[in-house]
Amino acid sequence: MVEHSEHNYVKMLYDRSTGALKLHGILAIVFGGLGTLGAVLFTLLVALGTFSDESYDTYNSPLGLALVSAMIFVFWTLPHIFMIAAGSYLVREPAPKLAKTLVIINLVIGVFYNLIILVIAIVNLTQISDYERGYHVHKRK
Repeated sequence: MVEHSEHNYVKMLYDRSTGALKLHGILAIVFGGLGTLGAVLFTLLVALGTFSDESYDTYNSPLGLALVSAMIFVFWTLPHIFMIAAGSYLVREPAPKLAKTLVIINLVIGVFYNLIILVIAIVNLTQISDYERGYHVHKRK
């Protein structure tokens, strides 16, 4: 029977939680990029639909397009850009408090936009204490 020291156990938990954080970061970058691309394509589609409409009005149609584009930017593009930024930080093994904050914010974004990010964020929240405990031991050496 092999006995493990507490240090080896903490290192094992830290490695597991670090791997989960890196996976979360990579998925956040991928889905953030896809969401941003989707927002740009959706904005172009709305613009084409607005300008090809037979009832095109030179005053109301550009105003409506600007309002819809602003809403797409605020409610679709910005959260996905944040996912890209958060993913790039999570891949680099940030400090535990920053990692926890990014995971919680990605959890909220995942509720609205992406179920895969939601599931990974929930898994990471359960492992964040292991990451924090191992982070301090790992960074000292």
